[in-house]
Amino acid sequence: MKRIMFIESGSTGYGGSFQSLFQTINNLNQKKYNFVVIFFNKTYFYDELIKKGTECYYINDLLFSTNYSFWKKISWKLDSAIFKSLPFMSLYVEYLLHIFTIYKIKSLAKKKKVDIIHLNTQLSRDFMGLFVAKALDIPCVVHLRSFKSTRINKYKVEYLNNINARYIAISNQIKKHWINKGLSLHNFEIIYNVFQPYQVDEMYSNEIPLMTDYDGYKIIYVGRFADFKGIPFLIDGFSQLIKDNYFARLYLVGDGGEESKIRKKVSALSLEKHVIFIGYQKNTLRYIKNADLLVLPSKKEPFGRVLLEAMYIGTPVIGTKFGGIPEIIEDGVNGLLVDYGDIEALKNSIIKILNNNSLREKIIQGGYETINSKFCVETYQEKLENIYDTLLGVTN
Repeated sequence: MKRIMFIESGSTGYGGSFQSLFQTINNLNQKKYNFVVIFFNKTYFYDELIKKGTECYYINDLLFSTNYSFWKKISWKLDSAIFKSLPFMSLYVEYLLHIFTIYKIKSLAKKKKVDIIHLNTQLSRDFMGLFVAKALDIPCVVHLRSFKSTRINKYKVEYLNNINARYIAISNQIKKHWINKGLSLHNFEIIYNVFQPYQVDEMYSNEIPLMTDYDGYKIIYVGRFADFKGIPFLIDGFSQLIKDNYFARLYLVGDGGEESKIRKKVSALSLEKHVIFIGYQKNTLRYIKNADLLVLPSKKEPFGRVLLEAMYIGTPVIGTKFGGIPEIIEDGVNGLLVDYGDIEALKNSIIKILNNNSLREKIIQGGYETINSKFCVETYQEKLENIYDTLLGVTN
C-alpha cells in the first residue's frame, strides 16, 4: 500500500480545494493507497476525514495560517520587496520564510514513509512542499486550481522543472496559463473537478424564509466576494431586470473582501429591497435548490464548481465565456453563456430561462447528463490513480 501526503494550505476551511480534497480521498482506492493530510488552517473537513480513519495534522505556517501576528506582516513585506527588487533571491527567501513548516512536513513525511506528496491548493501557496519533495527524493503532484501566479518567477519555474513533478490542471485555461509561465507541457494532465454531493441530507433541512416566503423570481449567486467573480456585472444586469418591472430578488450567498464595494453599488442603484445578502453558509445546496436560476458572472474563473452543484440539484445556470466556465456550460444545452460585461445579454439570458419553460427543462436535463458523463467520479479516479501509478512506476 502506497502512502500519499496531501498538503492543504487554504485559508477558508470550506472552499473548493477543501471539498475536492475530501472527495478525492473519499473516492480513491483505499486498498491501494493510504493518506496523510496536513492542514494549515481549521476546517470542517479535518473532523470529517478523521471520522473516516484518515490521519490529519495541523501545522502553523508563518504566512498561510490565518492567525495574525506582527512577524507575519513583516514577513509578507519582506517577501514582496525581495521578489520585486532581487528576484534571483526569491527561492532562498521562500525557503527561509517557511523553514519551520518545511522541517515539520519533512519530519512527518519521513516518519510516515510517504511515497508521494500532493500539493492540493495552488502553487504560489504550496511551494514549500516542493522543497520537501526534493529533499526526500519523493515525487510530487501539483494541483493547479488558480490563475494566481504573482509569486512565481523564472527562478521558481526552473526549480520546478528540475524535480519529479506532475501537474494537474482543473481546466484547459488553467493549463494554458501555467504553460505560458514556463511549466513543462509534457508533465500536464487535465482532470476536471469531480462533483459528488456530501450535503444531500441537509439539502431539504431547515426552511429559508427569505427565499421560501418570497413569491417572485429568485436568482442566486454563490461564492466569494472577490473582484474576479464579477458580482457588480451581475448586479448591473439584475438592475435592468428590475427596471423592466420583473418581480425578482437577487440572493448573494458568500462573503469576502469586496463586500463593502458591492453593498455600496447596491445602494447606489437603489436595490436594497431586491438584493439580499445571505452571508457565508456552510451548506449552500439548500439555497441553490430554492432558487430559480444561478448565475456565475466571473471575469476570470479557474473552473466554476458551483455550476456543477446547481446542475446536480436541477437549478438552471448562466455563466460567462471566461476561464473554465465554457468547459462546463455548453451554451443552450446545459446552461447559457454570455460575454462578461454585456449587461443586455445577461438580462436577456435571465429572462429566457425564467420565461421559456421548454428551454428551462432542456437546460436542467442537460445539466444532469453533464454531471453523469463529463464530471463523473470514475473518470476522476482513473486519471488521478494513473498519475500516481506513473510516478511510482507501478504497472497496471
